[in-house]
Amino acid sequence: MRSVLAVAASLAAMAAVAAVPAAAQTPDFYQHWGDGRAEISSYRVIQPRYGEARQGYGVLIFVTEDVNRNTYIKVESPTPEAERAYSLKLNSVLKFGTGIYDYSVMTSVFSEVEPPAGGSAFQPLRVTLTSQEWCGHVFEEVAVRDGALRGSLYSYFESEGRQRYELEQPADLALEDHLLIRIRELRGEHLAQGEQRPVSLLPSLWEYRLRQGPRALVEGVLGKGYEQRIEVGERSFEAVPWRWEVGPRQKMVWVEKAYPHRILAWEDSDGGRGELIETVREPYWDLKRNRDAIYRERLGLP
Repeated sequence: MRSVLAVAASLAAMAAVAAVPAAAQTPDFYQHWGDGRAEISSYRVIQPRYGEARQGYGVLIFVTEDVNRNTYIKVESPTPEAERAYSLKLNSVLKFGTGIYDYSVMTSVFSEVEPPAGGSAFQPLRVTLTSQEWCGHVFEEVAVRDGALRGSLYSYFESEGRQRYELEQPADLALEDHLLIRIRELRGEHLAQGEQRPVSLLPSLWEYRLRQGPRALVEGVLGKGYEQRIEVGERSFEAVPWRWEVGPRQKMVWVEKAYPHRILAWEDSDGGRGELIETVREPYWDLKRNRDAIYRERLGLP
């Protein structure tokens, strides 16, 4: 697989290439995602930390569920239909070690499948992050509500402590954590192949953990490349490359051409990368007995 910088440099040239014919009609979202199962994909991951590359693993879990429209909390009790938001949730799990101690990170993204009042599909509702390592742990939340991004940070570290912040929501808002939902194009195209679009982007909450800078929107660019064949492990896939820029940082993500457009691999300009190991579709919340550890074997997880 080519490096992220090499692919990014070639995207500009792609605009001169004739567009690939449009893919077949997108399958029905509700038929695929409303079957009571989650999509669970495992990844081999390289995560830079403290100036060195660390080996680890990641898991991306996509599943639909109702959340309360007022609280953005999962609905588990009788709730009027008008107060329910049918959402696609992404739980992104990252595990890696640093010397004697390890990191455990999970980012949750809630995206409304079909917003009311004519909004476009997959509007971001809420992003949360938990990060644990041996020094302490951190929780952060950003809710998109009433034209603003409302954030809360609770940190073990004195330099961060407890914070609340608010950012105005621009028309071209993009949340980096939410892009892994957006670029899967589960209900039709978001961008045409070869198209690039400027965005006001909130960097991922994990990037903020690594860099510990002030929360702010950054002018960025989101681009969709043309179909290409890539090798992931020992398998070959037809894929669509996506690229985004966040200030000086660049990231490439390869999405499977075939529905449901799994995330196949990624690279970033900091040296991080990941590639797909395996995918299963199961109601993982029921797989909690000792005998169910066989699913971890199928996913190649330790």
